[in-house]
Amino acid sequence: MAPTTVRVLSVLLLVAISGTECNPFFGNNYVLPQGARLANAANAVVRNLDAAQAQVRVNLLNPTASQFLRAGATALREYVGNTTLVMGQMFREVAQVAVDRTTAPAVVFTRLTLAVQGVPQWNRNLSQSLDVLKEAFNYDGNSNTASYMESLRNSFAKNVQDLSEVLGRLGDAILSVAGQPLNTQQFLEVVSANGSLQELQDVVESAVRLSADYSASVTRLVAAVRAANDFQSRSYSLLRTNQASINTNVDRYSSASNSSFYRFLTAADSLFTHLKDTNESFVFRWPLLFSTAVHDKLNLLNHSIDHLAANLLQRTATVTLNLQQTNALFKEGNNPLSYLLEEADLYTRVMMDVLNGENFCATGFVTSFNALPAQVTSLVAACLNEQTNLESQGATQLVSLANNFLRPYVTVIYGRLNICFQQPFDKMTECLDNIVETIDFRGKFFLLDLASQLFFEQVQQELPSCNDRVLEYVRNSGLREACQIKGYLN
Repeated sequence: MAPTTVRVLSVLLLVAISGTECNPFFGNNYVLPQGARLANAANAVVRNLDAAQAQVRVNLLNPTASQFLRAGATALREYVGNTTLVMGQMFREVAQVAVDRTTAPAVVFTRLTLAVQGVPQWNRNLSQSLDVLKEAFNYDGNSNTASYMESLRNSFAKNVQDLSEVLGRLGDAILSVAGQPLNTQQFLEVVSANGSLQELQDVVESAVRLSADYSASVTRLVAAVRAANDFQSRSYSLLRTNQASINTNVDRYSSASNSSFYRFLTAADSLFTHLKDTNESFVFRWPLLFSTAVHDKLNLLNHSIDHLAANLLQRTATVTLNLQQTNALFKEGNNPLSYLLEEADLYTRVMMDVLNGENFCATGFVTSFNALPAQVTSLVAACLNEQTNLESQGATQLVSLANNFLRPYVTVIYGRLNICFQQPFDKMTECLDNIVETIDFRGKFFLLDLASQLFFEQVQQELPSCNDRVLEYVRNSGLREACQIKGYLN
């Protein structure tokens, strides 16, 4: 401190001390008006900090809807708890300093300085909480909530820095009056003359405004967490209910599809058995009377049946795989409700963005969003019903093809062959050869093979496109598209 300043303080102290001799109320019963205002301001900061802590303690319930919302609420609770503890202690010391009438200045200002020294650790603790807030509530490439809370942290830190600078000047003043019998009020009256007390009051009053903003922000965030948790819980419940309904419809379709397919397989197996029995019986009765052409044609029939049976066995595996993939797609794959689940999480994060103004688009979207799961369920159910009906009709056609066309066709062909045996022996072979030339076993029986492929494999391949269409509908009707929100980071 400059010698001139020391001389001025000494003169002021002498004036102050001489003034106390004439003022019986100054001693332990006197508080400077500036000190009272300082105490009121400091206590206002403490009340604001305590109000924020009360909001967290009473109204911030532990979210149950999701891990990220729970993590964000925990980080907010830690942020507020650390701020109330450290800043509250510091401003309580300021209030105590402002009205202390008995303690030596060095003692009360030392306590205040120690309280200020706890701020760096507070700053580090809040950095950890802010990192979690950025992760939990980030969406659309930004972290508005965490950024706003970080700006409040930085403003508090700046306020403490300003307070620390004032305390440094007051510490120099305390050293200059060391050994003099001054209580804190007398010392404050001395430093009020050089403007240091006013500087201290300015710093604390700016903290009043800052802490009021902080308390209001915490109140809005606590309400937002509760609202977001309620929304997410309802959304998850709605999505689970509709997913269960879709699962039931998928199971019902799978059962009907299996029933239709195996109805066809039963008819095909019966046809194959009938064909083989008829052919073997015919060949067994007249084995030596057939020409090479007749033998080849009858053998071709057996080969055709074996080939067709192998194809149908392979088709059974394909149909089973298609059903498994359909189950996976509509129950747990990239389906519309999975997309809506992501949008529910996105909307939950949007609901936390309350410190920079309200997102009116997102706020007005919730009614539309709540209607989407039921619409998805209805659209998927329609696809599955259409698929079920189509496969049932296909199976009916295939069974009819097997029973009403191929089976009679074979009966007619062998009936005609039997007529040849009524011919004279020298005409029998010619009769058989002429009939055999007109027989198209391979083409007729592979008609059944091709028809089964069309009705089951190709028809089943339509279901994924149904999922794609519904998913596209949901995307076009969803939050991202409606409010031009790109997404969020997990």
